[in-house]
Amino acid sequence: MNISELHEQLNDEPLDAPLDVAGVVARAGRIRRTRWVVGATSVVALALVVSLVRGPLTAAGSQIQVAAVPSATATASQPPSATTPANTTYAAMNILLIGSDGRGTAQGQSDSFIVMHISADRKSVYLVSFPRDMWVTVPGYGKAKINAAYSDGGAALSVSTIEALTGARIDHVVVTDFTDFVSLVDAIGPITVDNPVASVARDDRGVQYQFPKGPLVITDGYMALAFARQRWELPNGDLDRTLRQRAFLKALALKVATPDVLANPVKLTAVIDAIGKYVTVDQGMTNDVILSLGASLTGITNAGQIHMVQAPITGFGASADGQSIDVVDVAGNTALGTALQNDTMPAFVAAYPKTEQG
Repeated sequence: MNISELHEQLNDEPLDAPLDVAGVVARAGRIRRTRWVVGATSVVALALVVSLVRGPLTAAGSQIQVAAVPSATATASQPPSATTPANTTYAAMNILLIGSDGRGTAQGQSDSFIVMHISADRKSVYLVSFPRDMWVTVPGYGKAKINAAYSDGGAALSVSTIEALTGARIDHVVVTDFTDFVSLVDAIGPITVDNPVASVARDDRGVQYQFPKGPLVITDGYMALAFARQRWELPNGDLDRTLRQRAFLKALALKVATPDVLANPVKLTAVIDAIGKYVTVDQGMTNDVILSLGASLTGITNAGQIHMVQAPITGFGASADGQSIDVVDVAGNTALGTALQNDTMPAFVAAYPKTEQG
């Protein structure tokens, strides 16, 4: 079952319908870790690192299972798939990365929505964040903050909400509990992040950190979580947090792609095991898709090919019931959706230069 079929099936089901587990659990299969891993992991920060272990997969003697994304009611029809340009071999791809916070509810809440756009020529990747306080229409629920889509309807409703906002098709979904996923830092060792915003923060143990602007060495998972989840103490709140999260994902991908990790069976196995515990993906992300995508990404070789973008807002405001919200730039998000759908992100950034943040 791919994302389109998931939409079609769920359109006819009430919210409280039992999940079709058999329909969404991915078939097991094995893929070999080959040389394309270096190119793939350097690009996807999160999603293709997950793709490396879509499985179960054997790597350094370790076998793990990555679960299928949970289903939920979706009400929007999907936009058409992107077409393959005449001068390229591949079509552009949009992958929705959902960073969830499972505390407090069975479904969990979304800390972040990031659409990863992979260009058709496979020479660039754009990480487009949607701030959690954006006031949008959640299909079937009306106006709400965008992160309500995940708590109300899981990954499928999140996909529908992003598609309704932008008009662009989402091809695949990766969901991770960000709290657990930062444990990858413990597995691969310190990473250097280009910190966009200086602050002082405390981790869950009460340990205090100084986070100066610029190159910052993140030494362990506790420090990574304090860095990536801080919000209230930052000058621009959630906007600065999403900027930090994208910087963290970028640094994580570049670290995983180094020989220090890929050539070290112990570290690589630890990374794969951590990913297997903390992520789910849609069933359409099959082994064939992963192998093809990974093989196509060997042209991504440096950080300059990974761009960080924020979905446009016009400012801040309050909802009728008094919630603090980010006001959506309707024209800007329509233009963003056109760029994501038609693979024209450089033109979008040129027209909306303030949206690019690294």
